Amino acid sequence: MRRTRPPLRVRALGTVRARAALVSVLVVAIAFTLSAYSATAVLQSALDTSVANTARSEALDISSFIVARGTLPSRLPISSEEIAAQIVARSGAVITSSRNVRGQPAMDTLHPAPGQTEVRSGVVIHVRRFTRVQLDLDNRFTVVAVGISGAPVRGTVLVAASLGAADHAVEAVVLTLLTTLAVVTLIVGFLVWMLTGWALRPVELVRSEVAGISAGELHRRVPEPAVDDEIGRLARTMNAMLARLEQANSRERQLVADVSHELRNPLAALRAQLEVAVTHPGDGSRELLEGAIAEVDRLSRLVGDLLTLARLDEEILVLEQRDVDLDEVVLTHASRLREHGRVQVSIDGVTACRIRGDETQLTRVVANLADNAERHARRRVRFAVGASPEGITLTVEDDGSGVPEADRLRIFERFVRLDTARTHHGGGAGLGLAIVREIVRAHGGEVWVEDAHPGARFVVRIARG
Repeated sequence: MRRTRPPLRVRALGTVRARAALVSVLVVAIAFTLSAYSATAVLQSALDTSVANTARSEALDISSFIVARGTLPSRLPISSEEIAAQIVARSGAVITSSRNVRGQPAMDTLHPAPGQTEVRSGVVIHVRRFTRVQLDLDNRFTVVAVGISGAPVRGTVLVAASLGAADHAVEAVVLTLLTTLAVVTLIVGFLVWMLTGWALRPVELVRSEVAGISAGELHRRVPEPAVDDEIGRLARTMNAMLARLEQANSRERQLVADVSHELRNPLAALRAQLEVAVTHPGDGSRELLEGAIAEVDRLSRLVGDLLTLARLDEEILVLEQRDVDLDEVVLTHASRLREHGRVQVSIDGVTACRIRGDETQLTRVVANLADNAERHARRRVRFAVGASPEGITLTVEDDGSGVPEADRLRIFERFVRLDTARTHHGGGAGLGLAIVREIVRAHGGEVWVEDAHPGARFVVRIARG
């Protein structure tokens, strides 16, 4: 089933640049909205309080005026057309009022005790004669009631102050804030879009460069910014990865070439021996077949070594964990070298030492080091095993020509056989020391070679388990 490409709009929103701009706009919009809401709430509260204070002051003035004069005026004096006043009896009847609410029923039902004051905000009053108050919005008022008693009347002074001006002011502020919000979010979105694009330009250069690197162009590198920031570190990490890939690819090519070379010689010898045996059967056939078997054994060892290295590389070689008497393993292989009779073997440095690990693989380490020392020694091979605070140390020393300092790391690579006096004489394929290094690493240790004056000393150190 053919997959359809998502619409351009969806793919655009999926970019880091678009998401950064969108998130920035949302954050600014939310922060601005919360701030604006808080500001308008504070403004509304302040304006409502101011209107209530004005209405309270007006109601107290009217009550003081009536008490001082002892009579009721035909019209109550007011200081503004946005204020209305009434004197209401306890029965609820309007005794007198200001001219802008003349003939209207009581504006509220508040009846505080004499000398007391009550305030009610947001009251809706349906009046018809206000001249300057905008009543077509909500007709919202703040009503203040002051109780009075004595001559000439016992009742309540009601003063209603319009909240229309306060509401208009708040609405104007809200409209201004909304306009500002739209402008600010657009500016922020545009700036983040541009700045993100500028910041991500090196990333796009790295991506396009990596996309153009094929398997045969691993020598290429991505541009590295001069600034030591996240993008610069990304570029350097990418170049380091490309260097590792180039090195791994080179090692793989070299491995294929080395394996081909190592397999070609024994296969050619095996074929020649078998052809001679078939062509000239007779008494010499036994020797030819024995030679063929030796070549088959050599091939088997080579394939086994390669399989072991492959398993170690893929970390699929299961290592048994049990106590191994490393000194006994060393003594066994020292006896084997003595039986060969080619070199003198010294074990004066071997002490009782137990290590936790895979006995089969540790035996292989000792065997490979012993064979390597015997192959390159002139007259003597020396073994030593001991324990120290750093761990278990195994040394195998020969009195051969030694290993040049420049080759002491390379000698542990695969299919490496030095072209100096330490060339193998009909020995292995150059995998023995590579296997030693990988097995030791799998046990959490390290191996190195140093000068023995004369000869070479191979040192294996494994931490205590």
